[in-house]
Formats: sequence, structure tokens, C-alpha cells
Amino acid sequence: MNQHPLIFHGEWWVPDTADLSPETTTVYYGLRAISSGGKHIGTLTYYENQDSTLGLYYTPSILYSRHDGYNDVMWGRDANGHIFTLFNVVIQDRPSGDITNTVFDVGLILYGEHVLNIEDARFSKCIVQFPYLRNWAFHDNITGSNAGSMKYFKAPLERTKLLETLHEDGTWWRLWQRHTTDKGVYDLTIQQTTEFEIEALKPQSIQTYLKQVKEFTQFLSIALYCEQNPTKIVMENCENKRTSVLLFKKYASANPGESSLIKFGLLKDKLPSMLNVWHENYDKISPISSYLIDSLDKKNQFDVPDFLIIAQALDGYHKRFVNKKEQKDIRKYDEQIKILLNQFKDVEAIKKCKINPTVLKDTRHKYSHLYPDDEKSLAVEGDDLYSLTETCKILLTCCILNMLGLTNKEINLCCNLSPISQIIDTLPFEID
Repeated sequence: MNQHPLIFHGEWWVPDTADLSPETTTVYYGLRAISSGGKHIGTLTYYENQDSTLGLYYTPSILYSRHDGYNDVMWGRDANGHIFTLFNVVIQDRPSGDITNTVFDVGLILYGEHVLNIEDARFSKCIVQFPYLRNWAFHDNITGSNAGSMKYFKAPLERTKLLETLHEDGTWWRLWQRHTTDKGVYDLTIQQTTEFEIEALKPQSIQTYLKQVKEFTQFLSIALYCEQNPTKIVMENCENKRTSVLLFKKYASANPGESSLIKFGLLKDKLPSMLNVWHENYDKISPISSYLIDSLDKKNQFDVPDFLIIAQALDGYHKRFVNKKEQKDIRKYDEQIKILLNQFKDVEAIKKCKINPTVLKDTRHKYSHLYPDDEKSLAVEGDDLYSLTETCKILLTCCILNMLGLTNKEINLCCNLSPISQIIDTLPFEID
């Protein structure tokens, strides 16, 4: 990531009642005081990897606390005429008596457009870039079912559509392969960028698009079996087709190398339905998949909470998806695990994991303090607890793949050609 901030000198203000109606925003007295004095000179500083700031010079001394200095939205224009909308602007604490510079934290920046608020529905399209999206949607595509085909290198078009699906709420999700050519006297270089695009049939707000960006971010993290985050988000105005850029705090993505869990090439025909299922069930699956994605990050230290998070996620999955599907209310933890293990009994990875439902139940109950410390149980600790946690991650992964509509045969293909097989090879399996 770029460590050098972007700096914009200009004038900044809170839109007054002519710009914003009371029903669409919250304006506290402190920032209204700025507005009543007109536009104020200051500097917006955007940092990629930390909170951005807005410094206003010689602002009214009435701005003395965070409660007084908050606003959902502020507008700006820099010295070059570029316009900005700032969201969630919160005043920082400042030394007593210092009136030369008032500094605000800025949650989100829209560069190129003035909007009323984050729910202002005026955008028809959102285009997102991820650092390793191409690893999944392009590399895996030509090394999977399209192995040996180099048609994408020869495509004369600027863009090639890799994937498209229409959700019931009227939004399209698409993957595009962009081709740009750098022509030199002795060289012809083709650069490729894979983009995720959301297009709505009717205007949508930044907030709506950001929710769907988060949805796909989690899906891509599961697909590549490591945490992924966007690096660029572009919004397109539905009226004039003008584009504006969202500037946000960025988080690093893990490099998946050439390995992935959900194979783009092998499952390309099934991916549209998988994305539809993901979108429809996102509110239910999101907490569960978030726990799995967070656990994939290799930490220097392993502890009991790392196990409990995954053990609880299995419980949550069973309650939200299996109980509802089977129209049963099975609450005993070991019975839930037996049902899940039986569901994947012909998946090679699960057979190798050798998960004992009683051991898993006793271990979960012990560290959740559901058993007295002196009660006899089969709970494990130390290296065995680590191994149990890793095998539970694999079981949880199979559950998510099943929820997406994959058969056990397809789950087998995913597990056998992914980092899961490498994880299994490193475990001693002495916990059964």
C-alpha cells in the first residue's frame, strides 16, 4: 500500500438547509456554527492505512468537544476545483486554547461528487478492484477447464466478461477482464486487470453498494481461502455517467499464490447460482464465514478463544441452516456434529480429519465453562487442541460449500486441490 498520504488544500463546509433538508441529515450545533460562518479554509489528508483527517484553520472556539463537533456529511472543493463529500466527520480532542487548527477524523471520502448523505440514491454502477481477484478469476480459469487455451491474451476487445449473474433485487454482479496495451518501438505489453462490477436496475446509494462490496469480499475470501479486501471503488452517476472515487481506509489482502478453494475454471457454470445463494443468505452466513476468514490468518500465538470461535460457528451453522432445512430443533452439540460429519462422510478431507463428536463437545463445554473443572471429560489441550481447531475449520468450510449448493463430489475436488490438503498433511491426528 502507498504510505504517502494524498493532501488536498481547499475550502470546506457543512451544506446548509438549502442543500440538505432536516429529514436527511443530522447537524449538531458545533458544525452548524462553522456553516453559519460560511466556507472555511483547511486541508484534507487521506491516508490509505489509517484514519483520514480534515484540518480547518481558525475555526470558531465553540467547537470544543466531540459531541458538538460531529456531522454525517461535509462538502469540500480543493484548489484545483475537485469536489469532495466527507462522511462521518468527528472532531478530535485538541489542546485547550488552541484555535489555530481544528482537526477532524473522516470516516469515508467521495472524490468527485457532492451527495446529500450516504443513503442518497444516485448511482447506477459500482466498480471494485481487488489485488488478487485475477488469481481466482483469470489464472485459475486458464489452468482449470480452459487449460491450454490462451484466448484471453488474444482478445481484441478492451473488456472480456468472465462471469455474470442477476439477483432477485435487480442488481447484476459481473466479473470483467480489462486489457490495456502499452505499445513501444520494440515491445508490445498487454496488461490485464480483473474487476468486480455491481450494476443496479434503478439508482442506488453508496451505502447499498458498500454492503454488496462487503458481501463479495467475503465470498472472494472463501474462494481464495484467505482474507481479501478491496483496493479501489469507483461509483458511476446514473444521470451523467460521471465517475467518482471512494477513498477509504484499506486493509491488506493475503497472497493466495496459485491455489484456491472454489475453482473458477471447474465450477464456472455453477458460480452464478452460488453467488445468488450467497447474496440471498448473506445476513445469516456472514457472522459464520467471518469467523472462518479471521481464523485463516496465521497468528504467532494460538489460544483457547481461537478454538471456541470455530466451535461456536459450527453450532451457529447447524442452527441457522440444518435445523431450518430439516425442520428440527436439535440442540445437543455432539448430535449436531454427528449430523454434519455424516453429511460429509464421503468427503476425503473429512474422513482424514477423524473428528470425534464427544471430544469436540467436551472440549467446547470445558472452555465455555459449562462443565466443572474437576468433571471427567475427553477435552483436549495444547497441540491436540490446535489440531482439533484446524479440523473444525475444514468441517466448517465444507458446511459453507454445501450451503452454496456444491455436491460432496464437488466439495472433494475443492478440498483436494486447495490449501486444505496441505493443512491435513501437517496434522498428527492423535485426538480421536
